[in-house]
Amino acid sequence: MKKIYSSLKYKKRQRRRERKLLYRRLVSKFKKKLKRIRRQGKSREALREERVMSDFNKVTAPENFSFIKNPEETINFINKIEELYLNKKNVFINIKDLKFLDYSAVTILVSVMFSFKSRRLKFNGNFPSNPKLAKLLIDSDFFKYLDKPIGDKIEYEIGKENQIFTRANKEVNSELGLVVMVEASTTIWGTQRTCKGLQRTLLELMQNTNNHADINKKGEKHWWLSVNHDKVNKKVSFIFVDYGVGIFESLKNKPQSNKWYGWVEKIKNKLVYGGNDEIFKMLLEGQMHLTVTGEHFRGKGLPGINEVLGRNQISNLKIVSNDVFADVQLKKYFKLKSEFSGTFVYWELNENNVNEKWII
Repeated sequence: MKKIYSSLKYKKRQRRRERKLLYRRLVSKFKKKLKRIRRQGKSREALREERVMSDFNKVTAPENFSFIKNPEETINFINKIEELYLNKKNVFINIKDLKFLDYSAVTILVSVMFSFKSRRLKFNGNFPSNPKLAKLLIDSDFFKYLDKPIGDKIEYEIGKENQIFTRANKEVNSELGLVVMVEASTTIWGTQRTCKGLQRTLLELMQNTNNHADINKKGEKHWWLSVNHDKVNKKVSFIFVDYGVGIFESLKNKPQSNKWYGWVEKIKNKLVYGGNDEIFKMLLEGQMHLTVTGEHFRGKGLPGINEVLGRNQISNLKIVSNDVFADVQLKKYFKLKSEFSGTFVYWELNENNVNEKWII
């Protein structure tokens, strides 16, 4: 044996190494034991979710997941996701314990998901344990968009009851309105009918997205349309989402050259409380346009859609923008505690709405 291996210095160093190796083995053994304890009693699905979650930030949806029936909690949920998006964090959506889900929530989720995809951030989630809600999610077209590239081509599947459409660059697509009208009228009246109110509403909303755009934010390059057929009750419901900056944020940032510049000063004497809910009512009824510009509005934008409702060409119109929820049908306007960064519009078409015979 070489002299170096029998030296006192070498023996001390060797003992230190052995103690370190022993410590590492004991720590590793303890970690494995803790891991086994944590895994006890857990299903494979739960363990798989834990592995996935190590790379994600978990956000739990409200049990009543609806933009129409539960706007406050749903907006809070969306805002949590938005904060993660702005901080470039991956997100995992927990919807396992849902008790209620509708297409308003699904459409919002799709628009949010595309925002993450635009930044190449990971977006994942689980399934509702309720089989009916799980089926609704599957039938909604949600999963079609998980691997779908972002683009400006609209795909329409003839005869499909529930579909979600998107359009890049906020362009108006009149052809989609025609196809949607044909299928909606067939569901409701059993034959093709002309529904001018439906076409007008779709065109106004598509056009209106240009006024609320913000090139530096979220999913502003797209609008979203969900069409859902109810053949039993002979009605078709529509959800339109412009995930941009919303009406009030858009109005705040008008340049001096715009006719809406300085609108706050011009209308303040006509307000009782001065809240956005009161302002939104003025906007929809055309009073705001007259006060600010001195001219009657020309039937465009949201006031034009309100006119369509007044003519009974559509039904059950509801709008959410920034911190206002408007049930326009019932003329009720509520100020929300939470703020949605965009505009959400819901309406229906049913057999009592005005329509005309189809002319070829």
